[in-house]
Amino acid sequence: MSLGNRITDRIAKEFPSSEQAAVAELLESYPESGEERVRWDILELSKGSLEKVRQYVQAAQTDPRDVMYWAEYYDTDPLLQGKDPKKIVEDIIEKWGDKK
Repeated sequence: MSLGNRITDRIAKEFPSSEQAAVAELLESYPESGEERVRWDILELSKGSLEKVRQYVQAAQTDPRDVMYWAEYYDTDPLLQGKDPKKIVEDIIEKWGDKK
């Protein structure tokens, strides 16, 4: 599966040439439906960081809705205004985490 021009142009603009192939490979490893949107959101969240691309691809493979939410809706969600997202996640895991 190849990346579209829009994605490859953004990779070229936001990442050093030494990292562009690795970024493209990571994004191509995400083959789910709606991949163009999710890949774009991964780039949006990564802010030019190869390591963050790796992390967000892994998150998308678990649940792409998380990546789409973080990139597209998080900043405007009134339920999260003024709250620390890390603390929210920790509280959720503590309450609903592994119950084995």
